[in-house]
Amino acid sequence: MSGAQEPVGTLEVALAHAATLLTSNPTLAAEQADEVLKVAPGHPVAMVILGASHRARGNAPAALAVLEPLAHAHPGWVTPHYELGLALGLAGRSGDAVAALRRAVALKPEMGDAWRALGDHLTALGDVQGADSAYAQHIKAATRDPRLLAPAAALCDGKIAVAESLLREHLKRFPTDVVAIRMLAEVAARLGRFADSETLLARCLELAPGFNAARHNYAVVLHRQDRLAEALREVEQLLAADPTDTGGRNLKAALLGKLGEAQQSAEIYREVLGEYPQNPSLWQSYGHALKTAGRQSESITAYRRSTELAPGFGEAYWSLANLKTFRF
Repeated sequence: MSGAQEPVGTLEVALAHAATLLTSNPTLAAEQADEVLKVAPGHPVAMVILGASHRARGNAPAALAVLEPLAHAHPGWVTPHYELGLALGLAGRSGDAVAALRRAVALKPEMGDAWRALGDHLTALGDVQGADSAYAQHIKAATRDPRLLAPAAALCDGKIAVAESLLREHLKRFPTDVVAIRMLAEVAARLGRFADSETLLARCLELAPGFNAARHNYAVVLHRQDRLAEALREVEQLLAADPTDTGGRNLKAALLGKLGEAQQSAEIYREVLGEYPQNPSLWQSYGHALKTAGRQSESITAYRRSTELAPGFGEAYWSLANLKTFRF
């Protein structure tokens, strides 16, 4: 007999084996669960694996027949409530699915998959605010998701092809994982595929309008494509949510400078420098804005401050030389 036809070693080993089969081969997972149930009738873990295998194979009635009584019998156990929510969704009962998934996240708030599924159903029900809140919780939980650690590490190490492959594989299974979508958008941006990055980030924000990190990335990608007015609109949304957002303020100042609003750009840089006076790059950007606004003597002071803070900062020296009137 194969390992899928009879329990392997102890019940715990057999159940662990069946659980691993759920993703790759739910039919074999069901066979393994059935074998366990012959030895231990009504075993709750075997029952939840059996119900999940029915759900994974698209058989909602069979899944519900197993999972509904199981969830009722175990009100404090998260797994049957989560699986019941997925099965109810498969059956087209979104309202009931929401109730089951809310129970799951109440029992285990760090369960990212349950938050994502809840967000999907709330989106389908037209509850944009509720969906946004659920996806925000998913984003929080996903920072600890081991499935995203490998692509994140690859991205940090500059292994772009590896990161892209891992993320695409992950998104085949979880197409609404907004954290993974944002990471894939970063991959596209690093490869210079800004249109692809823009599309991915737009999908991110469609699913989770409150995902401000993705909105910042979206504004940057629009900026890189010289779609300045569109980028500025996104930044304004960021700053409406958090007026102290330093990255958002810097980006707004840069955009305003390119849009011909040099005085306003310089004022924003001046405000940010009040908080970060030791940043040489900010002083250089401030100098650019002042120069464009026709305030040359002030721009020289800003550039010189940049070189004082970072004597090896060649761009600041170049900015001074480019004024044509400054003598070293």
